[in-house]
Amino acid sequence: MKKISLLILLLSVCALPLFIQHTNAQNIQSLTKIAIKKAYPASIRMWAFDTVKKQQAGPQFSGVVVTPEGHILTAAHVNTPGQTYMVTFPDGKSCIAKGLGEIELAETPMKPDVAMMKIITQGSWPFAEIGWSSVLKKDEPVFSISYPESLNQPLPLVRFGNITNLLNEHGFLQSTCMMEPGDSGGPLFDYLGRVIGLHSAINVDVDYEVPVDLYRAYWYALNEAKTYPVFPGQQLYSSHSLVSDPVKTRIFPTPTDVNRDFAKQTRKFVDHVVSITSNVGGKQEQLLGTLIKSAKTTYIISKSSMIGADPIVRVANNKDIPAKVLYRDRNTDLVLLAPVSKLKHGIALSSFMADTITKEQLGDFVISSQPTAEASQLSILGSTLFSLNKIAGMAYLGAAVAYKAPVAITIVQPGSPAGNAGLQIGDQMVSINDTAIIKPEDYGNQMMKYWAGDTVQFDILRDGTKLSKQIILSSRPERPATHPADIFPGGKSARRDGFDAVFAHGAKITPEQCGGPVFDQKGRFYGINIARFGRASTVAIPAKTILVFIKAGLNPTQLP
Repeated sequence: MKKISLLILLLSVCALPLFIQHTNAQNIQSLTKIAIKKAYPASIRMWAFDTVKKQQAGPQFSGVVVTPEGHILTAAHVNTPGQTYMVTFPDGKSCIAKGLGEIELAETPMKPDVAMMKIITQGSWPFAEIGWSSVLKKDEPVFSISYPESLNQPLPLVRFGNITNLLNEHGFLQSTCMMEPGDSGGPLFDYLGRVIGLHSAINVDVDYEVPVDLYRAYWYALNEAKTYPVFPGQQLYSSHSLVSDPVKTRIFPTPTDVNRDFAKQTRKFVDHVVSITSNVGGKQEQLLGTLIKSAKTTYIISKSSMIGADPIVRVANNKDIPAKVLYRDRNTDLVLLAPVSKLKHGIALSSFMADTITKEQLGDFVISSQPTAEASQLSILGSTLFSLNKIAGMAYLGAAVAYKAPVAITIVQPGSPAGNAGLQIGDQMVSINDTAIIKPEDYGNQMMKYWAGDTVQFDILRDGTKLSKQIILSSRPERPATHPADIFPGGKSARRDGFDAVFAHGAKITPEQCGGPVFDQKGRFYGINIARFGRASTVAIPAKTILVFIKAGLNPTQLP
């Protein structure tokens, strides 16, 4: 039987020897959240910064502060000795750091990928404890706190996993804590909230972590702002040896232990999930739906952009039931369906987690329910609520304009809506849906308002003659995935941004598994999975937003 995916977590976070043979999932969650709370404040976001021009001078990456004086551990491939960097903390504070030493071997420049920086702004800084990588064990639970560039958020994303390789042929640790661009240099913590590795590289389905013992071994050499083409002499960070961890606790639950605790809970939720098939733009789409009970009637909520006009719902015993669309909301990408036959299951509105998600809930176990318990996935709440700007979800015209006034078209893509409508290079944009286009920003701001499928009027000026074009916008063409971070089973959801409020977690669902519910281990309904956003994250619409959606879609007599 296929195991529920779960991140194994330790039974204790204290610094004294402790040997516990059994614990329940609630205790594991509580202890894990203590470790997150300890490590979170020191996990930082950074980018190269021009202190003269006061502007960003490079892409963002991650790191961790490990001393009150401001020493930062990160990866060599994001560091330049002597370069200045902007550092931002989760609490919103910022400061300037300088790149110090790095070890990049001449024969293998990407190895061992060790680097240090130091905050040069005066102050005392939150810091994380440095652990020992040499005494880790396979399957040991770990978590990471870092800043994926694709999410582009001021707060980090928390992810859980376990150690899979103590030292591979390249000298790296390996874990199941998935990473993306922007996570480079981000910390990997043990179950006590201590740094035991730093994110280095992605190799398709494998992640490489720099063992923290390398930073311990070459601590004093790394304090000099230079690149070492060979390993410098060892000068240990502390009196502790590289193979001696004073914390003796090494007992943690196995996957079998934790799966047994959660299997019973997962079975309670499968009755609230259905499969839905419909035709969208001539293509048959399949995804999940969540049953919601309101005033003794069961409705279905799912992902609108993957539901056509005549959906068919598959319920228990493989019975197919037609459903009709009652209401759609583009901002949340939710759709409300009414099955033609009465369904007996459904999530009661009283079990909705209607409050705002806070950082105190980071680390809560959440279950992404599927139609079978075996397919359901367990992850942890990795963020508070945040917004996702419309980027991939922007409607596509296929025309670019010059960055000057008057606003004229400079590129028209063949076969695009603009190309098919006859727009030409040199056409001056006069207005979009009767809104005047005076400067290039007006063009971008207007285009941001629309979605694929919208019909929009473009008034243009061509050779002194005013023309009007009614154009149906399309979805943006997906570029072929080439970066290892974009190559994973199922890929990203087509509509994955343009949301006012979502939360992220680490379930590795496919786009076709969106639309299903997310519960915590107490059975509270947290929300609906709305998109596989990236390799390391799935995003969900929170229950609070879904309540508003339900009230908008039903008339007062249909509400409890």
